[in-house]
Amino acid sequence: MSLFEEITIQQVGITYKQPLGLFINNEYTASSDGGKIQTINPATEEYITSFYAGTEEDADRAVVAAREAFENHWRKTSPKERGDLLYKLANIVEREKVLLAALETLDSGKPYHSNSLGDINEVIKVTRYFAGAADKFNQGNISSSNHDKYGYSLKVPYGVVAHVIPWNYPLLMACWKLQGCLAAGNCIVVKPAENTSLSLLYFAQLVKEAGFPPGVFNVVPGYGPVAGSRLALHPDVDKIGFTGSTAVGKKIMSMAGQSNLKDVTLECGGKTAAIVLDDAILEDAIDWLTLGIFFNSGQNCTANSRIYVQESIFDEFLSKFKENTFKNWKFGNNYDPFDPECTMGPLISKVQYDRVSGYLSHGKETEKLEAIELGVVKNGIGFFVPPTIFINVPQDSKLCKEEIFGPVAVISTFKNYDEAVALANDSDYGLASCIFTENVRKANQFVRDARSGTVYVNCSNEDDISLPFGGFKMSGIGRELGYAGMESYLQLKSVHMNIGNPSFL
Repeated sequence: MSLFEEITIQQVGITYKQPLGLFINNEYTASSDGGKIQTINPATEEYITSFYAGTEEDADRAVVAAREAFENHWRKTSPKERGDLLYKLANIVEREKVLLAALETLDSGKPYHSNSLGDINEVIKVTRYFAGAADKFNQGNISSSNHDKYGYSLKVPYGVVAHVIPWNYPLLMACWKLQGCLAAGNCIVVKPAENTSLSLLYFAQLVKEAGFPPGVFNVVPGYGPVAGSRLALHPDVDKIGFTGSTAVGKKIMSMAGQSNLKDVTLECGGKTAAIVLDDAILEDAIDWLTLGIFFNSGQNCTANSRIYVQESIFDEFLSKFKENTFKNWKFGNNYDPFDPECTMGPLISKVQYDRVSGYLSHGKETEKLEAIELGVVKNGIGFFVPPTIFINVPQDSKLCKEEIFGPVAVISTFKNYDEAVALANDSDYGLASCIFTENVRKANQFVRDARSGTVYVNCSNEDDISLPFGGFKMSGIGRELGYAGMESYLQLKSVHMNIGNPSFL
């Protein structure tokens, strides 16, 4: 069977060769049993291609390649060498930006102009950031305890690190992890999501072109319970990074403990609360809030899916929120994510479509909540769900407690600041939270009081690759991006240096 297939993406006028094999030791290869996974376009439900699905044996092969590369070569490279390679990689990604963005849109359905191009620009930025970080975030400390002794600490790489990548930002979420991990001096085995593997498989050959040695970067697409579980259980994987649901994150953590007690970084689910005080600049707040829930069709861990509005401005807020959504959040001409007018695409799959539809039915039919659909979708083809809000949703509602992961928000009221904070913190999740106010005292109080890893003040879903990102509570463990995006892939080693005679003699 061929390891490549020629594919034409007509909307951008590109014909290219799509890699279909696993990427191990800088070579594409078939899976051990020849099994494949079909991938489809979620906007049209049309078949795109099939790629090889890695088995447990294939995951083992990739780990062996990564271990050999680490022990024989990669651990001996200097931070400058690793930084130089990452700079080369960033330039190659920039050259391939149009194709990579088109691949993301084809495979995941996200709008090309308003989403995918921005994702690849962020990939370029994060690659250059960690290229520069390679020789700056790896310093230890020196201490002197007495005249005859001093000590110091070193930050050293783990060795072989596995990564399991989600489908909502296939290449960007991968690069949030991979670039810092490579800069720190680790070798990698990465498993992309089953339904969005194409861009990362193509990206692998760019890593090779940049000059990374064989075995340093390996890609094993496959099913989570097979390839993903094997990596989490593997006794020769030193650390695993995961982004995805809290339920799967728990399994990853359990398997890490069952095997070799490997270290974990987990970025899991969220249920971001947004507080709108009565002194907020309403138009600005609504611009941010519609972005925060409808961007990427609501398939964001930090989507502000719980919106709490002060009672005195609720009616005005609701009217302007509906107007803003109808004006700005559209599926585009012919429901084509490549259309320049498109700002919302389909959900990723039939499974996710059914899941979100189930929440909508539950809210309308079981809980009898007031629902307002803020858009129209065509019947039949594609996994499209209209922007939807539920009004005056009680705090114990399933829609208020559980992560929906679609373009669905619940909107309720509060009387005062203390009630708003209590509502915002009343969640098992703690990935992000927002507040909109012109009162600097209240803004800073919320920063202090919110139990979340990220707090947005007068904004929502802002990215800054120089700031650490991660969650409290059931939203995860550890941090990515910023200095933490490299430190997470380094461990501390302490050295005791005696320069005197033994004191006990």
